[in-house]
Amino acid sequence: MRAREMAKARELRKQGLSVREIAAKIPCAKSSVSGWVKDIALTDKQIERLKSNQDRGRAKAANHPNSPKQVWLRIRNSIIESALKDIPRTYSPEILKILGSALYWAEGYKATRNTVNFSNSDPGMIALIMKFFREICGVAETKFRGVVHIHPHLDKEKAEKFWSKTSGIPIRQFHKTQFGISKASKNKRDTLPLGTFTIVICDVRLQSRIKGWIKGLENWKDIRAVGAIG
Repeated sequence: MRAREMAKARELRKQGLSVREIAAKIPCAKSSVSGWVKDIALTDKQIERLKSNQDRGRAKAANHPNSPKQVWLRIRNSIIESALKDIPRTYSPEILKILGSALYWAEGYKATRNTVNFSNSDPGMIALIMKFFREICGVAETKFRGVVHIHPHLDKEKAEKFWSKTSGIPIRQFHKTQFGISKASKNKRDTLPLGTFTIVICDVRLQSRIKGWIKGLENWKDIRAVGAIG
């Protein structure tokens, strides 16, 4: 009986079946099958088939409703949905001023004295800072300029239309699209198909006002002191 099982296992292995598949067909323990067939070399095609089956098996297991991945995904989504309710759906001008100033503090270009420059690849962030510029800063629509930064192999027209729609700035007010790697898109060649977008406003007074608001945020020194030691 044992000899027949061993012979059958070796025959199936030569056909390219996995140890698991062989053990299920005979049936017998996988440890026994492994010992019987360990000296049998598989062809490249057979190895590729087994690898493909393993990949499909892992994907199927990961997507099972009770898999650890899916359980944690549900937990994470539940936390996100709960936290979403903590943020009010409406905002006051004061909140928008603080948000916009903080965004510019983090992502805006502050070295120049004459212009306001804000670059990012996140459409939501571009839309929010534009709301800040329009509603809090009172920037006239004709003063906005836009610049698309994109890799040479990507669709220039598609990117320009996307960022125009996102920002509300007409394409006719865009500067020439820049091809190459911007600081915001460094090492993201295949993850930013629409590139990054820069908002430019030539306004010395606005640049100074935003710097003042940022200094106001810097004056919240008690925030930095929380948890300080010594």
